[in-house]
Amino acid sequence: MILKTFQLLETFRESPEGVNYSDLIQRNPDIPRISIYRILCSLEYLGYIRKDEHSNRYELGAKFIELGRITEKRQDIIRFSLPEMEKLRDKYGENVNLIKIDRGEFVTLKTLEGTHPLRVTHLTDRREAVYSSASGKAILALMDEEERHNVLADLSFKKLTPRTIVPKERFIEELGHVRKAGYGIDDEENLIGVRCVAAAIRRDCGSPVAAMSVTGPVSRMTPDRIHTIAEDLMQITAALSSHFYGLSLPRRSKTANRPVLLFHCRNI
Repeated sequence: MILKTFQLLETFRESPEGVNYSDLIQRNPDIPRISIYRILCSLEYLGYIRKDEHSNRYELGAKFIELGRITEKRQDIIRFSLPEMEKLRDKYGENVNLIKIDRGEFVTLKTLEGTHPLRVTHLTDRREAVYSSASGKAILALMDEEERHNVLADLSFKKLTPRTIVPKERFIEELGHVRKAGYGIDDEENLIGVRCVAAAIRRDCGSPVAAMSVTGPVSRMTPDRIHTIAEDLMQITAALSSHFYGLSLPRRSKTANRPVLLFHCRNI
């Protein structure tokens, strides 16, 4: 039935002005009439199509428009973020990543590879463990308590490296530090020899929608350098939050008395 539903929806793509019941029957002779009728009723009930009472044509409904806007929004995030990602890549020579939330997992939308001969390979659309990534920490730290609880409840906390923060109680404590500092760090918690720092892009309500991160080998990603990169990331993500979502965040000063995430042996 699912394949038949999408086959019918392809008819709407070919006829943006809408189609009537007879057109659907003629264009889809392999689908029984009763199945077409039931599919149309279900799609109309759910808001994915609507019937024009004057022309008797079925048209795509508001739900499909909403889905289109979500896709457009995703592309806009990449488009607006790309110039800033390029600046970071050129300044530090390391990989720069744009990450989003997808059903409790974090998916890489865009990666710019670093300019150094030795760099970290990162595949676009690679899914990572939420609790072992800098972007995961940056996003989870800014989620409201209920949403964060729902995400963490479905996770199985395992040590991916000797430095991965487990169990869940210790990870939640770590998120408190991340929230105060304004950025998250992956200190070889996902992959030995690799460090990452990330800050979140936020909606107008303050909830996180994505994160931007910089990744590199530990030989170059020293604690001092990571904190310097973190300052740039926080300024960039604050500007993107303001430009893209209208969120007004207080300007951060590099000399301000604020918490700093420390590197130590907490994970061993």
